[in-house]
Amino acid sequence: MNFVYPNILYFLFLLIIPIIIHLFNFRRYKKLYFSSLQFIKKVEKETNATKNLRHYIILACRMLAFTALIFAFAQPYIPTSEQSKSYESIIPIYLDNSFSMSAKGSNGDLLNQAKTTVQQIADAYPKGQRFILVTNALDGTEHRIITRTELEEKIENINLSPISRAVTNPLESIKEYLNSIAYEGNLHYYVLSDFQKNNLKETKVAIDTSSNYTFLQFTPQINRNLYIDSIWFEQAFQRVNNNNTLNVRVQNTGKEKLTNVELNLSVAGTKRQTLTDLEADNATVVTMNYTDKSTGIKEGLVEIIDENLYFDNRFYFTYKVEESVQILVLNDENSTLYPGLVYATDNFYSVKETAVGQLKSNELNEADLIVLNGLKTISSGIQSQLKQLVENGVHILIIPSADFESQSYNNLLSSFQLPLYRNVTQQEIRIGKIASELDFFTGMFDGNVDNIRMPPLKRYISSTTYTNANYNSLIQYENGMPLLVEHAKVKNVFAFYSPIDPNFNNLGKSALFSSVLLRIGEKSQGQLPLSLTIGSSDEYRIRSSGTNESALILKQKEYEFIPEMSRNTGSSSISVRNASDNQSILDGIYTIQTEGKTLGKLALNYNRFESDMQYVSENEITSYFNSLNVRKLNTEGISTMSDIQQLTLKNPNEFWRILLILALAFLLLEMLIIIFWKV
Repeated sequence: MNFVYPNILYFLFLLIIPIIIHLFNFRRYKKLYFSSLQFIKKVEKETNATKNLRHYIILACRMLAFTALIFAFAQPYIPTSEQSKSYESIIPIYLDNSFSMSAKGSNGDLLNQAKTTVQQIADAYPKGQRFILVTNALDGTEHRIITRTELEEKIENINLSPISRAVTNPLESIKEYLNSIAYEGNLHYYVLSDFQKNNLKETKVAIDTSSNYTFLQFTPQINRNLYIDSIWFEQAFQRVNNNNTLNVRVQNTGKEKLTNVELNLSVAGTKRQTLTDLEADNATVVTMNYTDKSTGIKEGLVEIIDENLYFDNRFYFTYKVEESVQILVLNDENSTLYPGLVYATDNFYSVKETAVGQLKSNELNEADLIVLNGLKTISSGIQSQLKQLVENGVHILIIPSADFESQSYNNLLSSFQLPLYRNVTQQEIRIGKIASELDFFTGMFDGNVDNIRMPPLKRYISSTTYTNANYNSLIQYENGMPLLVEHAKVKNVFAFYSPIDPNFNNLGKSALFSSVLLRIGEKSQGQLPLSLTIGSSDEYRIRSSGTNESALILKQKEYEFIPEMSRNTGSSSISVRNASDNQSILDGIYTIQTEGKTLGKLALNYNRFESDMQYVSENEITSYFNSLNVRKLNTEGISTMSDIQQLTLKNPNEFWRILLILALAFLLLEMLIIIFWKV
C-alpha cells in the first residue's frame, strides 16, 4: 500500500494526547461514605471495573476515529502492477520554456505555473523516484537521470529561452539518450507546454510509442499579442539630409481593433513617437519619418508598447549612410561619354573613367559600381575578376558596343544566368513595357508608365534565353524581348540589350536612360539587410581587403560569440542560422570585430515564430499523438490543472472514502456510549 500524502502520517504521533488525557482521568477518585465496609468494597470493585471498561472503549473509539481520519487525508491506495515498480521506473519531463510561456496565466506567467506543476508532480511520487528533466536547450547537462533533490534545484534555474522547438523534438532526444544507456524500464512522460499550433506539425518523428504520456497545457488569460513583424525603408538608399521613410509592420493577433497604440523609434539620438490604430487579427504598416544628419553606421530601435508578451516588442536595425559611391567606368576606343556625364550630375558619385587597356586590378576592388561602357570584347581575365566581385557585392552594369564580340559577352552573361546576345536587328522598335511593380522602380515614377511613348529605336540586339535563366526583365521591347534586365537573386548585375551609340539609336540621350543609370548608382551602395533573425539562413556580407584569416566576432557589451562564417576573396559573410540553439544569444546591436578591429555593426532580432498566439485544443493534442501511434496518453486536467497529484495514479484502489466513513462511525459510537452508558 502507498500513500498520496505520506507526510500526513506524522500526525499519528498526536494520538498520544488522548491517551494522556485518559490516564489523568483514571487517577481521579471520589470518596463514598457507607456504614458497612463489606458493601463498600463490593460496590467500589464493581464500579471501578465498569468505569475502566467504559473509559477504554471510549479511548479506543477516539483513537480509531483520529487514526482513520489521518489515514484518510494521507489517501492510501494499492498501486497497479505498473505503479508498484515506481522505484524501478524513470519519469521523463519536458518543460517548454520558450518565449511564448512568458504570457500571463491565472497565477503569474505560464513558465512559473509550469515549474510549480513539475514540483507537484515530483512530490506525488515516492522519495526514491528518479527523473529526467529537459527544456528547449536540450544540452548535454540535461540528458541524465536525476533525483528529486536535483530536480528541485534544476527547476529553480530554468528561465525563458529564445529557442523554440516542436513538441516532439525533446521526446525524440530523451528516447535517444535512454537508448544510448540501454534503459529498458518503465517510463511515464510528462509534457508541459502551451501547445502552440506551430509546434505540432511534424509528421516524421521517432518517439517512444509504448510508454505512458501525460500532456498538461497552460493557457494565457489574454489571447492577444502585438509584435513588430518587419521593417523596411521606402527609399532604396540613405543619404545625409534626405528624408527617410521607415515602414514598420505591426501585427495584432487579437480579435478586437486597438486604438492609440504607442510606437517609438530611436535612431542615432533621433527619437520619434506615434500613436496608431491596429486592425483586429491583421497587420498594419506604420510609417515614421526622420532625417540623417551625418554619415556613418546608424543604430536603430523600434518598440511597440504591449503588456502581454515582451520578447517581440522590440526590433533592432542598423544601416550605413555613405559619404559617396565609387563608380568605375571602363571605356573602349569607341565608347560614348554618356554614362560618365550622367553620374557627374550628382556630386554624391565619385566617378573614375579609365581605358580598359590601362586598367589596374586594385581599381576594380575599390569600386562600388563597375560600368562596362561599350567594350568591343571582354577578356577572360576581366570576366573572372567580375564574377568574384559580384559575389562580394559589387554592382556591374553591362552596356554593349555597336560592334560587340558576342562570344566574350555571352560567356559573361551566361555566368550570371542572363539572356544571351544573339545579333543586331535592323528594325525600328519601340519600348513596350516597364516593370514598374518591381522594387527597382520604387519611387521613380509619379504615375502610370504602362503606356509610355518614346521615339522608336533604329536598331536593337535580339536575345535568347536558356533553361537556367535567372533574371528580371525591367524594360521590354514591344515584341517582348528585354531591353534592360537585372539578376533576379543578388540584384547587382544589370545588362542593356542595346548600345547607346548615336549611330545605333538615341537611347543614350533619353531621360529614361539617365534615370535608370542613377537608380543603378543608388542601388550600388549595397543594400545589406537591416538586421538578421536569429536562426534564419540570411547572410550579412562584409567587404574586406587582404587575406585576413582571423575569425569574426560579434560582441555586445561583455558577451561575444563567433558566428558561422564563409569567406571569398575580398569579402566575408556572416550567418546566425545555427545560433537558434544558443539561448545565451540575445537580441540587440552587435559590433563586428576581428583582432580587436571594428568592421561594422549588426542587429540581431528574435524569431517571431511564437508571436502568433494560436493554440491547439485537447482533442487536437490527442489526435496528433494518436497519429504518431501513441495510444497510452492522458490529457486529464489539461484545462483546469486541478488535483495534480492524481495524475500519477491510474485507477488505483483508493480507501480514503471508506476511512472517512469509519472515522465518522467511531465518533458516533463514542457519542452513543457517553450518552447511554451511565455508570
